[in-house]
Amino acid sequence: MNENRLAGIIADFVQTIPPGIIQSVVTALADWDEAQIGLHQAKLLATIHSPQAKSKLSKLLDCWQQDYPQVPAQALAISLQSALITIESARKSSVELVWTGPEIISSLRRTDQALLELINGAKHRLILVSFAVYKIQAIVDALEAAIRRGVEVLICLEDAEESQGKVGYSTIKPFSSNIFRLAAFYNWPIEKRIIAEGGKFGSLHAKVAIADRETAFLSSANLTGYAMDLNIEMGVIIEDATLGEQIDKLFCQLIIQGIFGKISPWS
Repeated sequence: MNENRLAGIIADFVQTIPPGIIQSVVTALADWDEAQIGLHQAKLLATIHSPQAKSKLSKLLDCWQQDYPQVPAQALAISLQSALITIESARKSSVELVWTGPEIISSLRRTDQALLELINGAKHRLILVSFAVYKIQAIVDALEAAIRRGVEVLICLEDAEESQGKVGYSTIKPFSSNIFRLAAFYNWPIEKRIIAEGGKFGSLHAKVAIADRETAFLSSANLTGYAMDLNIEMGVIIEDATLGEQIDKLFCQLIIQGIFGKISPWS
Protein backbone atom coordinates (compact mmCIF):
# COMPACT_ATOMS: atom_id res chain seq x y z
CA MET A 1 0.00 0.00 0.00
CA ASN A 2 1.25 3.48 -0.84
CA GLU A 3 1.13 5.24 2.52
CA ASN A 4 0.95 8.66 0.85
CA ARG A 5 -1.87 7.83 -1.60
CA LEU A 6 -4.75 9.03 0.58
CA ALA A 7 -2.87 12.19 1.54
CA GLY A 8 -2.21 12.91 -2.13
CA ILE A 9 -5.87 12.43 -3.05
CA ILE A 10 -6.94 14.73 -0.18
CA ALA A 11 -4.47 17.40 -1.35
CA ASP A 12 -5.73 17.21 -4.92
CA PHE A 13 -9.34 17.32 -3.75
CA VAL A 14 -9.00 20.50 -1.67
CA GLN A 15 -6.88 22.22 -4.33
CA THR A 16 -9.34 21.66 -7.17
CA ILE A 17 -12.81 21.49 -5.62
CA PRO A 18 -14.79 24.57 -4.43
CA PRO A 19 -14.62 25.15 -0.65
CA GLY A 20 -18.41 24.90 -0.31
CA ILE A 21 -18.41 21.33 -1.61
CA ILE A 22 -15.47 20.41 0.62
CA GLN A 23 -17.28 21.80 3.64
CA SER A 24 -20.41 19.77 2.82
CA VAL A 25 -18.26 16.63 2.68
CA VAL A 26 -16.70 17.50 6.04
CA THR A 27 -20.17 17.97 7.55
CA ALA A 28 -21.38 14.64 6.15
CA LEU A 29 -18.33 12.78 7.46
CA ALA A 30 -18.84 14.22 10.93
CA ASP A 31 -22.17 12.34 11.12
CA TRP A 32 -20.94 9.21 9.31
CA ASP A 33 -22.35 5.87 10.52
CA GLU A 34 -19.79 3.14 9.97
CA ALA A 35 -22.59 0.56 9.80
CA GLN A 36 -24.17 2.29 6.79
CA ILE A 37 -21.15 3.31 4.76
CA GLY A 38 -22.69 2.43 1.40
CA LEU A 39 -25.87 4.41 2.09
CA HIS A 40 -23.96 7.44 3.36
CA GLN A 41 -21.66 7.42 0.35
CA ALA A 42 -24.58 7.21 -2.10
CA LYS A 43 -26.42 10.06 -0.38
CA LEU A 44 -23.32 12.25 -0.28
CA LEU A 45 -22.48 11.69 -3.95
CA ALA A 46 -26.09 12.43 -4.89
CA THR A 47 -25.75 15.94 -3.43
CA ILE A 48 -22.76 16.75 -5.68
CA HIS A 49 -23.78 18.06 -9.12
CA SER A 50 -20.35 18.82 -10.59
CA PRO A 51 -19.07 15.78 -12.55
CA GLN A 52 -15.46 16.62 -11.68
CA ALA A 53 -16.21 17.02 -7.98
CA LYS A 54 -18.30 13.83 -7.93
CA SER A 55 -15.53 11.84 -9.64
CA LYS A 56 -12.85 13.10 -7.28
CA LEU A 57 -15.00 12.59 -4.20
CA SER A 58 -15.77 9.03 -5.31
CA LYS A 59 -12.03 8.41 -5.74
CA LEU A 60 -11.36 9.83 -2.28
CA LEU A 61 -14.04 7.73 -0.57
CA ASP A 62 -13.02 4.53 -2.40
CA CYS A 63 -9.37 4.99 -1.43
CA TRP A 64 -10.30 5.66 2.18
CA GLN A 65 -12.64 2.66 2.51
CA GLN A 66 -10.52 0.16 0.57
CA ASP A 67 -7.00 1.08 1.66
CA TYR A 68 -7.45 2.87 4.99
CA PRO A 69 -10.55 1.33 6.65
CA GLN A 70 -8.91 1.86 10.04
CA VAL A 71 -9.17 5.66 9.64
CA PRO A 72 -12.39 6.95 11.28
CA ALA A 73 -14.69 9.18 9.28
CA GLN A 74 -14.17 12.00 11.78
CA ALA A 75 -10.41 11.77 11.26
CA LEU A 76 -10.88 12.07 7.49
CA ALA A 77 -13.14 15.08 8.07
CA ILE A 78 -10.46 16.76 10.19
CA SER A 79 -7.84 16.02 7.53
CA LEU A 80 -10.00 17.63 4.84
CA GLN A 81 -10.75 20.64 7.04
CA SER A 82 -7.07 21.12 7.91
CA ALA A 83 -6.00 20.84 4.29
CA LEU A 84 -8.67 23.35 3.25
CA ILE A 85 -7.56 25.88 5.89
CA THR A 86 -3.94 25.47 4.80
CA ILE A 87 -4.78 25.97 1.12
CA GLU A 88 -6.98 29.01 1.79
CA SER A 89 -4.29 30.58 3.95
CA ALA A 90 -1.72 30.07 1.21
CA ARG A 91 -4.03 31.62 -1.36
CA LYS A 92 -4.37 34.74 0.79
CA SER A 93 -0.60 35.25 0.77
CA SER A 94 1.45 36.40 -2.19
CA VAL A 95 4.93 37.79 -2.74
CA GLU A 96 5.87 39.92 -5.74
CA LEU A 97 9.36 41.11 -6.63
CA VAL A 98 9.66 44.81 -7.50
CA TRP A 99 12.62 46.51 -9.08
CA THR A 100 14.15 49.78 -10.19
CA GLY A 101 16.96 49.51 -12.72
CA PRO A 102 17.66 48.31 -16.26
CA GLU A 103 14.62 46.54 -17.72
CA ILE A 104 16.17 43.09 -17.91
CA ILE A 105 12.91 41.31 -17.01
CA SER A 106 9.98 43.27 -18.37
CA SER A 107 7.40 41.52 -16.18
CA LEU A 108 8.76 43.10 -12.98
CA ARG A 109 6.92 46.14 -11.68
CA ARG A 110 8.94 49.23 -10.90
CA THR A 111 9.46 50.28 -7.29
CA ASP A 112 7.52 53.53 -7.69
CA GLN A 113 4.60 51.76 -9.40
CA ALA A 114 4.31 49.19 -6.62
CA LEU A 115 4.56 51.77 -3.83
CA LEU A 116 2.04 54.10 -5.44
CA GLU A 117 -0.38 51.20 -5.93
CA LEU A 118 -0.07 50.30 -2.25
CA ILE A 119 -0.72 53.90 -1.14
CA ASN A 120 -3.60 54.34 -3.59
CA GLY A 121 -5.16 51.08 -2.41
CA ALA A 122 -5.00 51.85 1.32
CA LYS A 123 -8.48 52.11 2.85
CA HIS A 124 -7.96 52.66 6.57
CA ARG A 125 -4.36 52.90 7.68
CA LEU A 126 -0.90 53.46 6.22
CA ILE A 127 2.54 53.38 7.83
CA LEU A 128 5.49 54.72 5.83
CA VAL A 129 9.11 54.36 6.97
CA SER A 130 12.22 55.73 5.24
CA PHE A 131 15.79 56.86 5.86
CA ALA A 132 15.92 59.56 3.18
CA VAL A 133 13.16 61.61 1.53
CA TYR A 134 13.74 63.84 -1.50
CA LYS A 135 11.86 64.80 -4.70
CA ILE A 136 8.85 62.48 -4.40
CA GLN A 137 5.96 64.57 -5.72
CA ALA A 138 3.98 61.60 -7.04
CA ILE A 139 4.15 59.93 -3.63
CA VAL A 140 3.20 63.17 -1.87
CA ASP A 141 0.16 63.49 -4.16
CA ALA A 142 -0.84 59.87 -3.43
CA LEU A 143 -0.51 60.44 0.33
CA GLU A 144 -2.68 63.56 0.12
CA ALA A 145 -5.33 61.57 -1.74
CA ALA A 146 -5.16 58.82 0.89
CA ILE A 147 -5.67 61.36 3.67
CA ARG A 148 -8.67 62.81 1.83
CA ARG A 149 -10.13 59.27 1.71
CA GLY A 150 -9.91 59.15 5.49
CA VAL A 151 -6.80 56.95 5.70
CA GLU A 152 -4.82 57.28 8.94
CA VAL A 153 -1.22 58.02 7.92
CA LEU A 154 1.84 57.49 10.15
CA ILE A 155 5.26 58.49 8.78
CA CYS A 156 8.51 57.41 10.50
CA LEU A 157 11.69 59.09 9.24
CA GLU A 158 15.36 59.54 9.94
CA ASP A 159 15.93 63.09 11.16
CA ALA A 160 18.70 65.48 10.07
CA GLU A 161 19.31 66.75 13.60
CA GLU A 162 18.91 63.45 15.43
CA SER A 163 21.12 61.62 12.92
CA GLN A 164 23.88 64.19 13.51
CA GLY A 165 24.74 64.52 9.85
CA LYS A 166 23.90 61.06 8.53
CA VAL A 167 21.06 62.77 6.68
CA GLY A 168 22.16 66.18 5.47
CA TYR A 169 18.74 67.74 4.89
CA SER A 170 15.24 67.83 6.33
CA THR A 171 13.31 64.64 5.56
CA ILE A 172 9.96 66.27 6.35
CA LYS A 173 10.37 69.28 4.04
CA PRO A 174 9.29 67.39 0.86
CA PHE A 175 5.84 66.70 2.35
CA SER A 176 2.98 69.12 1.70
CA SER A 177 1.27 71.28 4.31
CA ASN A 178 -1.83 69.04 4.18
CA ILE A 179 0.27 66.00 5.06
CA PHE A 180 2.06 68.03 7.78
CA ARG A 181 -1.28 68.92 9.30
CA LEU A 182 -3.09 65.57 9.07
CA ALA A 183 -0.46 62.82 9.23
CA ALA A 184 1.54 61.82 12.33
CA PHE A 185 5.33 62.13 12.00
CA TYR A 186 7.86 60.23 14.13
CA ASN A 187 11.65 59.94 14.40
CA TRP A 188 14.19 58.01 16.46
CA PRO A 189 15.66 60.39 19.05
CA ILE A 190 19.39 60.10 19.56
CA GLU A 191 18.96 59.42 23.29
CA LYS A 192 16.88 56.32 22.44
CA ARG A 193 19.52 54.80 20.18
CA ILE A 194 22.11 52.23 21.12
CA ILE A 195 25.53 53.87 21.39
CA ALA A 196 28.51 51.70 20.50
CA GLU A 197 32.14 52.15 21.57
CA GLY A 198 33.57 55.33 20.17
CA GLY A 199 30.20 57.04 20.28
CA LYS A 200 28.87 55.54 17.04
CA PHE A 201 25.13 54.97 16.84
CA GLY A 202 22.59 53.37 14.52
CA SER A 203 20.27 54.88 11.93
CA LEU A 204 16.60 54.53 11.11
CA HIS A 205 17.49 52.72 7.91
CA ALA A 206 14.34 50.69 7.23
CA LYS A 207 12.34 51.30 4.04
CA VAL A 208 8.86 49.97 4.65
CA ALA A 209 5.22 50.71 3.86
CA ILE A 210 2.25 48.82 5.34
CA ALA A 211 -1.33 49.34 4.16
CA ASP A 212 -4.32 48.25 6.25
CA ARG A 213 -2.15 45.82 8.23
CA GLU A 214 -2.24 43.35 5.34
CA THR A 215 -0.03 44.56 2.48
CA ALA A 216 3.67 45.22 3.12
CA PHE A 217 6.25 46.90 0.88
CA LEU A 218 9.85 46.07 1.88
CA SER A 219 12.61 47.57 -0.24
CA SER A 220 16.14 48.86 -0.44
CA ALA A 221 14.69 52.08 -1.90
CA ASN A 222 14.47 55.30 0.08
CA LEU A 223 11.71 57.79 -0.68
CA THR A 224 13.82 59.68 -3.19
CA GLY A 225 13.62 60.45 -6.88
CA TYR A 226 16.92 58.66 -7.46
CA ALA A 227 15.61 55.50 -5.78
CA MET A 228 12.43 55.58 -7.84
CA ASP A 229 14.00 56.42 -11.22
CA LEU A 230 17.78 55.98 -11.43
CA ASN A 231 19.21 53.57 -8.87
CA ILE A 232 19.20 49.81 -8.89
CA GLU A 233 16.77 48.96 -6.09
CA MET A 234 15.00 45.74 -5.17
CA GLY A 235 12.14 44.87 -2.89
CA VAL A 236 8.98 42.83 -2.43
CA ILE A 237 5.26 43.46 -2.08
CA ILE A 238 3.80 40.91 0.34
CA GLU A 239 0.06 40.29 0.64
CA ASP A 240 -0.21 38.59 4.00
CA ALA A 241 -2.45 39.77 6.84
CA THR A 242 -0.43 37.96 9.52
CA LEU A 243 2.87 39.48 8.43
CA GLY A 244 1.31 42.89 7.75
CA GLU A 245 -0.17 43.01 11.25
CA GLN A 246 3.15 41.94 12.75
CA ILE A 247 5.03 44.77 10.99
CA ASP A 248 2.33 47.30 11.89
CA LYS A 249 2.46 46.25 15.57
CA LEU A 250 6.25 46.47 15.58
CA PHE A 251 6.29 50.13 14.59
CA CYS A 252 3.33 50.91 16.85
CA GLN A 253 5.23 49.45 19.80
CA LEU A 254 8.22 51.65 18.96
CA ILE A 255 5.86 54.62 19.26
CA ILE A 256 3.96 53.42 22.34
CA GLN A 257 7.14 52.58 24.25
CA GLY A 258 8.64 55.97 23.44
CA ILE A 259 11.50 54.63 21.32
CA PHE A 260 10.15 56.72 18.47
CA GLY A 261 9.19 60.28 19.29
CA LYS A 262 6.50 62.40 17.65
CA ILE A 263 7.90 65.37 15.75
CA SER A 264 6.35 68.57 14.54
CA PRO A 265 6.77 69.31 10.85
CA TRP A 266 7.38 72.96 11.77
CA SER A 267 10.18 72.30 14.26
